Amino acid sequence: MRKKLQRKVTEEKPSYSREEIQWLLEHLGDPSPEIRDELVFTSLARGIQEELFSLEQFQFISEEVSSDEGLYKEIDSRGVSALKRSFRALIYANLLSADGNEHSLFYKGLKADIRNAMLSQGLYYLKKEKDTTGFSSQYGWVHAFAHGADLLTEVVCHPDFPSNRVSEVFDVLGQLFKRITIRFTNDEDWRLARVLYEPILQGKLEQEQVASWVKTIDFPIEEREDFYKFSNFRSCLLEVYIQLDQRNSLQNDLKEAIQSFQY
Repeated sequence: MRKKLQRKVTEEKPSYSREEIQWLLEHLGDPSPEIRDELVFTSLARGIQEELFSLEQFQFISEEVSSDEGLYKEIDSRGVSALKRSFRALIYANLLSADGNEHSLFYKGLKADIRNAMLSQGLYYLKKEKDTTGFSSQYGWVHAFAHGADLLTEVVCHPDFPSNRVSEVFDVLGQLFKRITIRFTNDEDWRLARVLYEPILQGKLEQEQVASWVKTIDFPIEEREDFYKFSNFRSCLLEVYIQLDQRNSLQNDLKEAIQSFQY
């Protein structure tokens, strides 16, 4: 099965059977980066983004990845369990992106209960995840916080995510930066910045809302870990600043809030 699927990675328009998709899903968090990254995730993400799957297959994938507790399965465990959560989060992100894209074959293709479950789990996943491993010498990229950030971005940008729940997004981000005691070194802070600037660029979030929130965040420095927390958040804000500024979209209130942010 693996060799057959490997050949399809190089095909221009491959098609997939139910059994092949099932195999891919069973190996979603495989300990081998060659299987997990180069075969499984590549095949599933490409199948969704390039519409190689049928609508029925799209729905089958959504049902399988969201079953059995979804992102919360073995949430306190690390290692292979974290790999499975992390890459499941990436598939959630791809599914929600297609479901919310009116130009996609899969637009509104998720069943309502599954869509709602994915939006809810995607919103709160980073509040529960504890494994901060970026790159592992044993497993390769684990990157749960980066993948969780990609998912949270898709949650906020999804048409069905209500604007009155933005405060919950700020709460998740605020608590995350307050509780993580290591300095992110694998671009997690930049990926978390997407949770803020992508919805702004898509008109789902007002810059004044972000500016008001930033002004409420305080990082008193008492221990070395406190500076790591501050530094992670500052790096996130700088990426928001850069991404909006280079598109000539940065408004004065957010610009001033970021410029004046300090410990």
